[in-house]
Amino acid sequence: MMGKLTTSEDCLVLNIWAANGDKSASKLQLKPVMYWIYGGALTIGSVFQKFYNGSVLATNDVVIVSVNYRIGQLGFLYGGDQTAPGNLGFYDQLLGLKWVRENIHQFGGDKDQITIFGESAGSMSVSAHLLSPLSKGLFKRAILQSGTEMFHKDRPILGTVEALSKAKETARKMGCEPYEHKWLDCLRAIEDPNLFLEPTEGDVDVDVMAGATKDEGHMLAISHFPQMRSEFNKNKFHELIELQREIYHNIDVQKVSDYYLQNRDPENPHDLKQAFGQLFGDMLMVCPTYEFAKRFAKSGRDVYFYRFNYQTNRFAMFGCDEHTICHAADLPYVFGDPIRTPQMFTETDYDFSLEVMKIWTNFAKNMHVCHGASSQYIYGKPVRNPQMFTETDYNFSLDVMKMWTNFAKNMCVCDESNSVVVNTSSGGVRGQTLNVVNHKINQFLNIPYAEPPVGPLRFSPPQPLKTPKKDIIDGTLPGNSCIQPVMEAWEKAMGDITTSEDCLVLNIWTPHVENNSPLKAVMFFIYGGGLSMGSIYQKMNNASALATNDVVVVSVNYRVGPLGFLYGGDETSPGNLGFYDQLLGLKWVRKNIHLFGGDKDEITIFGISAGSWSVSAHILSPLSKGLFKRAIMESGAVMYNKDRPALSTVEGLQKAKDLAKSLNCDEYDYKWLDCLRAIEDPNLFIGAGISLTHPVFGTQFLPLLPQKAVENNLYNSDIELIAGVTKDEGPMLAVMLIPEMRAHFTVESFKKAVNDFSVEYRNKYADQVSDYYLKSIDTTNESQLRGALSALYGDLLLTCPTYHFAKQFAKNVCTGDTVCHGADGAFVFGLPLINQQMFTETDYDFSIEIMKIWTDFAKNRKANNVWPKLIDISDANSVPKVKDLNPNDMSLVLDNPYGSTCDGIWNNYF
Repeated sequence: MMGKLTTSEDCLVLNIWAANGDKSASKLQLKPVMYWIYGGALTIGSVFQKFYNGSVLATNDVVIVSVNYRIGQLGFLYGGDQTAPGNLGFYDQLLGLKWVRENIHQFGGDKDQITIFGESAGSMSVSAHLLSPLSKGLFKRAILQSGTEMFHKDRPILGTVEALSKAKETARKMGCEPYEHKWLDCLRAIEDPNLFLEPTEGDVDVDVMAGATKDEGHMLAISHFPQMRSEFNKNKFHELIELQREIYHNIDVQKVSDYYLQNRDPENPHDLKQAFGQLFGDMLMVCPTYEFAKRFAKSGRDVYFYRFNYQTNRFAMFGCDEHTICHAADLPYVFGDPIRTPQMFTETDYDFSLEVMKIWTNFAKNMHVCHGASSQYIYGKPVRNPQMFTETDYNFSLDVMKMWTNFAKNMCVCDESNSVVVNTSSGGVRGQTLNVVNHKINQFLNIPYAEPPVGPLRFSPPQPLKTPKKDIIDGTLPGNSCIQPVMEAWEKAMGDITTSEDCLVLNIWTPHVENNSPLKAVMFFIYGGGLSMGSIYQKMNNASALATNDVVVVSVNYRVGPLGFLYGGDETSPGNLGFYDQLLGLKWVRKNIHLFGGDKDEITIFGISAGSWSVSAHILSPLSKGLFKRAIMESGAVMYNKDRPALSTVEGLQKAKDLAKSLNCDEYDYKWLDCLRAIEDPNLFIGAGISLTHPVFGTQFLPLLPQKAVENNLYNSDIELIAGVTKDEGPMLAVMLIPEMRAHFTVESFKKAVNDFSVEYRNKYADQVSDYYLKSIDTTNESQLRGALSALYGDLLLTCPTYHFAKQFAKNVCTGDTVCHGADGAFVFGLPLINQQMFTETDYDFSIEIMKIWTDFAKNRKANNVWPKLIDISDANSVPKVKDLNPNDMSLVLDNPYGSTCDGIWNNYF
């Protein structure tokens, strides 16, 4: 039937049969044209098949044209972007048709009298041209012979999500990495096109700090899963783990459940919730962090790791007692909350915050931080200025929500006699001078860095402001936060924020100095919130106290949730839009920060939780190269299953199409994104409850999985890095994110939660993981079960990703001096200095120390030898060394604290 054919990719030709008539024929003498499209299920066929010879047909006073077009995967593979839009065979037919219209008069044919016709798949092609706007006006008639592109009325035979999945599967079978950004280039480089016919199976000097909280997962699990906030039992435990399997995939539910339930009472809801929180933390945070750091360290680089093992009693509301160091426990100390609101912290909180901030900033400055064998704070007992607060300011409840409600009153005192105006590329910005712990700080709020991402710009990368604002920008008042859910339990913690899509602004705090002063190091803060919530206007993210350490601090608003991370499958909606927002904000800072006294060549990016995810994303992204010099990762890295991402482009597109369908947009309509962009109320994109949002890999921003990027040195290795976690990352997060943790909790509840993780984080070792976290607990004790799950969750979500990220960084970056400390939160921002009555003396001192560390790091000041390297490659028998950052014993060094978790039960995962 086919005849003897030769095949090649060089095949785009056509045949013409025309009567041998007068070439000078007039328009009236031109003959109708019939344009033939062969069949063959869009898989086989040729214009050279014998029965497609049009010579006889042409005797009927018509001109016959038949067109070759690509078929099979070479003709219909869908690559998800404009370079590979799918339906390429139809595009071939289209171009052939355009050629005919341009040239057919030379053969005696009339371009205005073209009939397209075909049989079977050729008829399907004809119907496609009838449907396509690209073919409009190119033909006058059509004949369909046994076939049309019309099937189920509600959905096509092949949607874009399914098509992209098929293409990625082809890439995988051809030996191309389907999760790499250039997977299509790999397919294009294959020399033998017949393989598509059927299936086939830099040296740099970098400093690194890394760490985790002791119990990463507890709070995350509680916030992420409603089950954790109600009666919890063994069934719910297992249900949660099973649920994670659907998202992260390949978790061995039984093994993970057994591990985290060992030595816990499976009949005790509290124990079950604890177990799940531990599981969640290990899976999401602890082990990825640890593994990243360890892999980096093994290459001969200096890497230092800490475990944050102290927290203020403000975290008690999340089920984080003195024995459970929750995810984000370090945040108050890194940001100096005990300094800003000492009335809400203890003396220890205050002192520890000073210590932590000093460590962070010293590392940023590349300065040697001097610590003896015991806890000695650089600043000693800080001076507390009673004139900073009014009588009303001291009327605080010790309840943490009350703290956030009244935080705005205690943050600073404004010097109303002074306002500061700076002319930027966005326009003139009026700020104000604040008195903060005996320092003058200039504060500028609500500076726009991009056009509002509304209308056609929704789901698209941010666009720089077209023109500066004509009127002076009022930088004395807060602006909008990006669209997000504000749960009732978080309203006070979030503060009184207004949300809008017009939210792409940043805040700047800078020491009040003379114009001729040397430029200062810059610290660029990215907030957390699971990439689903968060704002630069949260009270705890006020950086006025941090700026007293002689640095310029910038915080950037970025889109979150679907509006920030929806993947639309084309260049107008490439996914990871929140990261693009951060990127544009960073570019704005490099262009303008000298106007605020900052040095664009001394930028440190830092963030906590999802902000730490963001920092790791910029380390991995080729788009961020050269924009910053140092990075601090506080509890989180976008690093999970080493074999596949938490969210691929296929899955990302499917999620987007599901969202479109739920909002009554036809997900199979070519303009489904336009339909979503036309929705007037952006709050319709907000989901119910608190959830995590995952970035999409295999995209322009994140072309490679972290492990592959590091192995091939295709990441931004020419930076200095601190990475770390708190001691107990999981408890608060487990309670927030895992519903079972808030109910009766049993072994079954534990294992269900582990199964849920397995799906979400693609872990095939769920049963082993469960066994590990359960082996040392009474599985009939609900409290112990909750603790085990919280530990697991913290390790998975925060501790191990951060650790492994830092470890890999250390292995693949040249040797350099590094300090290995970490603490974050209110201590970094100096809250104990501002609200002294709410913190202890230890909080106060520790916040000062943490701010100093952070800002010294930003100023390129290094640590000395009292801080251990994570891995000593000169000693084959050495074990990972982790600094335990605790104001009660600053000399404590932990030997291989993640040997059984991140380097044990999670080792094969990361």
